[in-house]
Amino acid sequence: MNPYLALTRPGNMILTAVAVVAGAFVAAGTDISDFQTEVALCCLCSMMLVGGGNALNDYNDRETDKENHPERPIPSGAVPADTAMAYAQALLASGLLILLFAVENKMPFVVALLGILLLIAYENGLKAAGITGNIAVGLMSGAVFLFAGMAVNDPGPTLWMFGLAVFATITREIVKDIQDLEGDRDRRTLPSSIGIGNSMIIATIVLLVAIGLSYTAVGQFEGRASDAYLGGISLANGTMLFGIYNAKQEDYFAGQKNIKQGMGIAMLAFIVAAGLG
Repeated sequence: MNPYLALTRPGNMILTAVAVVAGAFVAAGTDISDFQTEVALCCLCSMMLVGGGNALNDYNDRETDKENHPERPIPSGAVPADTAMAYAQALLASGLLILLFAVENKMPFVVALLGILLLIAYENGLKAAGITGNIAVGLMSGAVFLFAGMAVNDPGPTLWMFGLAVFATITREIVKDIQDLEGDRDRRTLPSSIGIGNSMIIATIVLLVAIGLSYTAVGQFEGRASDAYLGGISLANGTMLFGIYNAKQEDYFAGQKNIKQGMGIAMLAFIVAAGLG
């Protein structure tokens, strides 16, 4: 893969665009066709912003990645660090400018700007501040759904998606911090502060909050839509709980991957239910 493309994590970029479409569809239903231009531009900009954020993250993690992820473009020498920083800044600035000048509704720009400010705070201190950094990542992940709702002028129906994404992402980030514990000697992560066992307890509690929240969304749907959502979200929750099980067996890579898979299934549950509603 081209190293500059690898810097942006293209898989994450595509998933973000899918999340924007999903959030917009859940919020607007079949009326999403009335917002084709807005949704398309928001998809493009979300990919640029996520890509820029990932490149910025790799720049700031270039020293720890020599041990944790030596195959990445900067530690492997494929992309000079200064070039990666300029690349990240260009992507972030371009995404914001397109939202500001090409989208008539300015609320997606406001959400994106707040997200970028949170990203900068994360990269310049919150990342090394334990659970606070995990919460910041959770908020940035969940904001994608509010961003999508804003694009179609109705963020209300996306609030459940936002909450589920926030709590599930916090759980996944804690598991990832445990996975990277050996290489994160310069960061005060949650597991380095309170230990792996206590961190897993907190991760489990946070995930249980996410699961509880997911079932409160059943009331949004009726009939077949409600049944489809209940089945889909139960599968999603089971997958994420399996991730906790794997993490407790010290397979942290599989654990955080299962949680991410569960989040994807949950998104599909919302899409299917909205389509049947």
